[in-house]
Amino acid sequence: MKTLQRFLWNYSFSDIHSNDGNSFIQYLFKTKDTEAINYLKFAKNCEFFNTWQEDPWERNQNTVKVNRSSILNKAITSAHVVKRPEIKKRYAFLAIRLAFYNQDMKQINTIYDQYFSPDTSEDIIDSWALYFKAIAEKNPALKNIYFANVFAKCPDKRFVSWQYFNSKIAEKDVLNDAKNNIEKANVLLLYGIYNPGKNLDNLKQIYTYNPTSEGLGFLLSREINKLEDWVYTPYYTLFDPSMISSGYAMKDNTESESIQQVLKRSEFDRKYAAEVLKFINSVDISKVDNPDFWKFAKAELLLMTKNYKESLVQISQLEKSLSKDSKIRENLDQIKVLNLFANQTYGNAVIPENTKEIIIKNKNNRRFIFALGRELEYLGNTDDAALLYASMDHTFSENDYSSYNYVYYKSLKNNNKTYGDYFENSFNYLDAVYTSEQLLSFIKKAKDTEGKTDLFSQNFKLNKSSVQALYDLLGTKYMRENKLNFALNTFQKLGKDYYDNQYSLWERKDQDAYNDVIFDENPFYHLKYTPDFIPEKEEFRLNKISITQKLIEYKNKADNPKEKDRDYYYFLVANCYYNMSQYGNVWMMKRYYKGSRNFSIRDDNEEFMTANLAKFYYGKAFDNAKTDRFKALCLRMQGRCENYRLDFEQDKKDEYFSLSDQYVEDRLEKNSYYQKLKNNYPDQYEDMMSTCDFFTSYFKARR
Repeated sequence: MKTLQRFLWNYSFSDIHSNDGNSFIQYLFKTKDTEAINYLKFAKNCEFFNTWQEDPWERNQNTVKVNRSSILNKAITSAHVVKRPEIKKRYAFLAIRLAFYNQDMKQINTIYDQYFSPDTSEDIIDSWALYFKAIAEKNPALKNIYFANVFAKCPDKRFVSWQYFNSKIAEKDVLNDAKNNIEKANVLLLYGIYNPGKNLDNLKQIYTYNPTSEGLGFLLSREINKLEDWVYTPYYTLFDPSMISSGYAMKDNTESESIQQVLKRSEFDRKYAAEVLKFINSVDISKVDNPDFWKFAKAELLLMTKNYKESLVQISQLEKSLSKDSKIRENLDQIKVLNLFANQTYGNAVIPENTKEIIIKNKNNRRFIFALGRELEYLGNTDDAALLYASMDHTFSENDYSSYNYVYYKSLKNNNKTYGDYFENSFNYLDAVYTSEQLLSFIKKAKDTEGKTDLFSQNFKLNKSSVQALYDLLGTKYMRENKLNFALNTFQKLGKDYYDNQYSLWERKDQDAYNDVIFDENPFYHLKYTPDFIPEKEEFRLNKISITQKLIEYKNKADNPKEKDRDYYYFLVANCYYNMSQYGNVWMMKRYYKGSRNFSIRDDNEEFMTANLAKFYYGKAFDNAKTDRFKALCLRMQGRCENYRLDFEQDKKDEYFSLSDQYVEDRLEKNSYYQKLKNNYPDQYEDMMSTCDFFTSYFKARR
């Protein structure tokens, strides 16, 4: 075989002689096979002329055509005079191909009709010749039949035959011209390939005409692929399928129903999977090509239709008949594991012991691991789901993008107004979706896995930095819930050094990349885009621990009836809550990144976007204030927060707004705190609303 390949790819016309060392050439000369030797020389001499790209500058186009015509005539003459039928056909085929490159369709038909017939297919040359005959054929129905026959018999010409096949011609018109059931099956195969939607009727017809058709198994495989997209894409990823052709359309795009509509789509298409399964059950497996694949398809369709027990029975039977090196086995293992995961009850789902070996073997298959995590999550086991999700972050490589081995996370809480409706890694997903209780439970699970030595635990354990990041996330979630003591205890588990390295500006003044994720201003004394107006009495190194400690300390002082400066401490507390919103300088206490829209699925979204807690504590400062000027300042800050709420509510309605003079005037009218400031403190109103420069004197007037 290597000798033949070397001859075909490397030899030229002049290399074919009796002194050549190639054993194939030596054999021909030894047996004095003159016809074969002359044919090979002629064929090699034709190679230059069998292309459209002979001269990119088109300088010798006419010369090439004349020379090609000369060689074409020699091929016709040789086909006529040689005695051996197989060589006669090969000369005729070379003549047909040369005529094709000369764009002489009439000559193609003449030569083909003399040496070939569409009804005869003794070897590959017949199919190759039929391909060119199909190109020259004027009858569109016959043209499709010829290409369909070439596609069925000649793998090397399948792609171009598919391209030439005209699927817009009515199927019945082509079938009427087909001479037998085999041709009908071949025609239906190509119509089926062109169909991006449900193709079951086509499968049934092909099976009726030719149950042994190789293409029938291909179309079944393609139908399974479609169903995987239609069923699993919505079910596991919550995204729309890539192919929207299964007969189901989204009815609306409302924020409360969009995800539910996606899931309804999945259930809708499971019914079609049941129809395909019914067809397979009606087939005589002994007649089809590659019966093992049909049995595999049955097992996967049983999984799609949630008949997990029957699917496992089918898999068990198939495992016994498959060879160890069967290409089906890897996929069979995966659907076996999915069955075992899904075939559990809510609240009692685990990672079954008999699946762990297969999971380890496929740990780099991110989509498979993701599907397992989803199954567990749907069944209430968020701990093991998160463990599987987290493992994908460690196995990720840049090649995953080019090989489509990547996943995006989406949540049932997503809606069409969500900023960034998907997540690229498990941490961001846990950040947005998991409750603090679920996250704490997962951390305990991860810590428990650290001490285990079994192979599965070793493959899926979290490293130290990942566990630290989870603790940081847990503390951050407690901050969002305003559970300050819980947050402080969690942050302290990591220690001051951890937070100094993560968020401190002290060591990173010269690193611009960190300037948007570090604490650069004390949140109790400084407000963004506002001139400093509060003397900074306490200086301390800013990190999540120190800020949380001070917030608790100042809240305790403010809540203490015996504290004479309650208004002062309430104001500082309000400043901190303000700065922990998206408008502040320590928003990192509650977020890992900021978006440009007012909507996310995090539970504290409204607080983060409106600073309601800041408004509440500015109100507490107002209640404890002793002077009108300080009360006016408190109302001014409450009004600022109220503006954020008004913007948030308007954005929720998808109403566009711009900061025009009219909009600002209308908002002043709607802002109850500014109206209260105007009505109750008219002498201070103009100062407070004209510029922030008055804030300093008004704060000093607290006493």
